Amino acid sequence: MELTRRQTLGLAAATVAGTTVVATTSAAASPDRWVRDTMRRMTLEQKVGQLFVCYAYGPTAGTADARNTSLYGVATPAEVVAKFNLGGVIYFTWTDSTKDPQQIARLSNGLQEASIANTGIPLQIGTDQEHGSVVRVGPPATQFPGGMALGATRSAAYARAAGAIAGRELKAIGITTDFAPDADVNVNPLNPVIGVRSVSSDPTLVAELVAAQVKGYQRDGRVVSTAKHFPGHGDTATDSHTGIPVIGHTREEWTRIDLPPFQAAIRAGIQSIMTAHIVVPALDPSGDPATLSRPILTGILREQLKFDGVVITDSLGMQGVRDKYGDAEIPLRAIEAGVDQLLMPVDPGLAYNSVLDAVRSGRISEARIDESVQRILTLKHETGLVDHPYVDLARVAKIVGTPANYAEAQRIANRSTTLLRDDAALLPLSPAPRTILVTGYSPANLAAALQSRGATAVVKDTGTTPTDAKIADAVATVADLTVVLTNKAWDTDVTDKQAKQQKLVNALLATGRPVIVVPVRDPYDVAYFDPAPTTLVTYGSTAPSMEALAKVLYGEIAPTGKLPVAIPTKADPTEVLYPFGHGLTFDAQQTRLTVASYNIHAGAGEDNVFDLDRTAAALKALDADVIGLQEVDVHWDARSQWLDTLAELATKLGLHSAFAPIYDFDPPAAGQPRRQYGVGLLSRFPLIRTENHSITRLSTQDPNPVPAPAPGFLEAELEVRGRRLHVYCTHLDYRADPSVRQLQVADTLKILAQDRKKDLQVLVGDFNAEASAPELAGLWTRLTDSWTAAGSTTGGPYTYPAVAATKRIDFVTVGTNLKVLRAEVPAEVPVAEAASDHRPMIADLSFRP
Repeated sequence: MELTRRQTLGLAAATVAGTTVVATTSAAASPDRWVRDTMRRMTLEQKVGQLFVCYAYGPTAGTADARNTSLYGVATPAEVVAKFNLGGVIYFTWTDSTKDPQQIARLSNGLQEASIANTGIPLQIGTDQEHGSVVRVGPPATQFPGGMALGATRSAAYARAAGAIAGRELKAIGITTDFAPDADVNVNPLNPVIGVRSVSSDPTLVAELVAAQVKGYQRDGRVVSTAKHFPGHGDTATDSHTGIPVIGHTREEWTRIDLPPFQAAIRAGIQSIMTAHIVVPALDPSGDPATLSRPILTGILREQLKFDGVVITDSLGMQGVRDKYGDAEIPLRAIEAGVDQLLMPVDPGLAYNSVLDAVRSGRISEARIDESVQRILTLKHETGLVDHPYVDLARVAKIVGTPANYAEAQRIANRSTTLLRDDAALLPLSPAPRTILVTGYSPANLAAALQSRGATAVVKDTGTTPTDAKIADAVATVADLTVVLTNKAWDTDVTDKQAKQQKLVNALLATGRPVIVVPVRDPYDVAYFDPAPTTLVTYGSTAPSMEALAKVLYGEIAPTGKLPVAIPTKADPTEVLYPFGHGLTFDAQQTRLTVASYNIHAGAGEDNVFDLDRTAAALKALDADVIGLQEVDVHWDARSQWLDTLAELATKLGLHSAFAPIYDFDPPAAGQPRRQYGVGLLSRFPLIRTENHSITRLSTQDPNPVPAPAPGFLEAELEVRGRRLHVYCTHLDYRADPSVRQLQVADTLKILAQDRKKDLQVLVGDFNAEASAPELAGLWTRLTDSWTAAGSTTGGPYTYPAVAATKRIDFVTVGTNLKVLRAEVPAEVPVAEAASDHRPMIADLSFRP
């Protein structure tokens, strides 16, 4: 049950007898009256305490922690709140404050009880829940894409929806203030501290989406929103955590670039703004950081922009604000500049007493303190915190991390994924099962998403600083496809000082195997690798972003994200590699399928012996979903060394197989295997049904010396995304006899006609004639021919001299409802590496589910 403020005050009075202040004004009183009456009863110590927002260690208000004792001189979070009369607290994971929603809610209630028992005033409880790369409250709370991902969607509606849901979830666990959104305009690709936290490099887009987020947090979610970092942290090359950045913008540039998002936030009703520890000489030539600058905070923010909400500093423990003044002086200068709340001073006792002493000595007037306290108390009353300081534990699970909230986060992530390049035409992947190496930064979420789609994911987590051993291990891993994820790989000053992520990506690209490169944070990474044929950007690595990536990879959705920033080249920052707004897409209604035809005629192996390993390697390099094979030898004397060739290949490649004999001979000796020669099929998809049809053949080999029907026309039935697919594989005799070919075409058409029209059909094999031969016209009329699309071929490097150039013309032809996206004969490999005396035909096909 949720306690009202009236019940709370009674509880507090009973708990702490003799407390100096107990606010007794009715909750129904006007905000002005409640604030006025409360301030009249407050001591100076309590007023100064309202200015401070600090953290405390421990999962509950009553947890004793030695770290509290060391920093504050008291053991529990409740005692910290009471000792310094705190106006607010901030939660972090590292303070043990954010284990799970129930724990957070109980901690919030406990701290509110401690504060009200002490001063009669509830706490402002805050956290940095920007989403994306800055998250304090993890799952099961809904995880939304961050600022730049929202920018990639170009949707103010999504920005508002994310703020609304995030706000409601935070409010349900007792967090009343979110230090979000980030209103910085990230115009510097080398910005080490903002990057993807920003919506965009375009001020107009940032302003539009920041205003939408503010409305979502405050109007819909009912929590305080805090725009940061004023006057704009987007063009820094120095991290203000470790140094003091200097912004070189002129006043005109600042007005054009940095100001619009803050103006938009103020127009949207923003209740709090956070300062930046940056020096902007054009706005204040003193060299003071903005946090301590009266010309910036009072002159611009208060007087020019008419902002009368709460101004809070960024953490006072950051080096950017500590470089010039001591820790006792910093809070005084911040207050004199126009700050209301002091966030996380390095030494809370020193800072608190420094402000008290400054008021008592007359340096800072109590009237100046009252200005800030009035704003803080007004904010607490206007947001309902005074009337309802506690949260209902029974309602937490009904609000936080609901299926509807998860679905909205996924919808937003789906719209943010950006396809930068697909020169290798890898996307979308077919739905066929395959082995995928997922490596780089935090690959677990993506691996899980791929596994759920039937892939076998091999996970190699190399982090942001891969070791040489981990790089070698990833490169040595055999897989059908590699997806490598990077995180700030461009940052060799802090994140990855030895550029090991760049080394990992380049080593994987150098293998020549299919590789997809995905920066899962800053899109700028792509400029620091060798050109990757297939590249996407997700702007975050949370589960929704990785699920969206998997959906795009498999063509379940089309990529619709547009770059919210321009990506410059590594060598020249003025040269654009990918422009603002770039983003490729494809038809998500089309399902991808790659089919190959390959004659594995022996001849490359030593002494004409079939080379199983070399052939398996050649087939793997095709990266096809279905491969039709001709001249498959099974138990064929010395040539196959008595191996079941097709079964051996299928085992090595992890594929399903089917075999249809053309000739079936008695064994050469009693007890030896039967000799067979025919066609086969390798498939990533399970085979539902197989059949060996008869077709007219002409051969000098027994038992078929004259044209007559004989087996050797393999049919395999598969299911691909709900559609039945019939794949036929045939090896037709070499005879330059048009009449025989006419019979074979007629037989082929009869076999194909047996299937229902709605089923998909693919025919692979070799036909020993040119595509223009008139007797083939009926076949090509019925089927779209990828052989024709690729142009005619004249045989491989091992074509026997006695045989004409048309010895092997492999083809992939398709029936109605299948479209040929690409068809080619891969380049010849060196003779020493060739697995066959033939070259394959490979075609990328698509169809609608």
